Amino acid sequence: MRDLIVYSSYRLLAILVGPLPPRVGYWIARRAGPLIYRFSPHLRRVLTSNVSHVLGSDAGEARVRATVDQMCVNIAKGHYELFRVGRLTPEQIRAITDIEGIDRLYAALEAGKGAVIVTAHLGNVDMMGQVPMAYGIPMSGAVEHIEPERLFRYLLDIRQKHGLRLYPSDGPMIGLFKALRRGELVGLPIDRAIADNSRAVEFFGEPARLPDGPVRVALRTGAPLIPVFVVRRPDDTFRVVVEPPLDLPHSGDVEQDVAVGMDKVVELMEHYLSTYPEQWLVAVPVWPLEVDERGRT
Repeated sequence: MRDLIVYSSYRLLAILVGPLPPRVGYWIARRAGPLIYRFSPHLRRVLTSNVSHVLGSDAGEARVRATVDQMCVNIAKGHYELFRVGRLTPEQIRAITDIEGIDRLYAALEAGKGAVIVTAHLGNVDMMGQVPMAYGIPMSGAVEHIEPERLFRYLLDIRQKHGLRLYPSDGPMIGLFKALRRGELVGLPIDRAIADNSRAVEFFGEPARLPDGPVRVALRTGAPLIPVFVVRRPDDTFRVVVEPPLDLPHSGDVEQDVAVGMDKVVELMEHYLSTYPEQWLVAVPVWPLEVDERGRT
């Protein structure tokens, strides 16, 4: 019954919210954010834990609270955009996004090995998946396999409206390797572990487990590893930043090469997350949650 309620709620929201013009959709999202903060205590605690690591021990309680408040607003905006994006034309997607460094994508693809796009759940990761397609650049990616299955399939259909190919992260990744062999982009987030391919790294000065799959795929295939981050602007348009390809070592020691590559990615990711902490929307604990006096997390 619970699965049916969750699925039906998403379908109803899509019907009600998806057709709304931006001025109305974002107006609703700005008012839905405080409701998410108030009525989702576990999510609130996860967001507070994650962003507290980003802001550092010097950040006061008021700053952390204000940042989490805005994170909840951005979550609401992201849901509106998810239900809206399938209705947009490529021209409309290009109109609300600016890409800095798109020539780096074209240059990488000209080499014929495709490119591994490494990113984070910053700004709006769903928009990140649509932008290359709007510029005629084919892209595939991995997506978390959520429950219920009917909801997963429904959201998959929405996200693939413009030709993006998505593969469940708990299934075979042969589709991603085929995409690289075709000389296409493969997008992989690296800021939360959703499968077994993760390793312990130092992230904002503390140990965390992050996926090393993007680095491994780049090393294995010879495809360039290109960091790309999406930043939401105050007017709810997006700035997409394509960083230069990372220089990965090829020493012959695969694990050492992966470790060095991960350090490079983490350093760059820390820069973006610390610059835009209110836009980092990971809804699971990246670091272990503290246990309270009653033994609850």
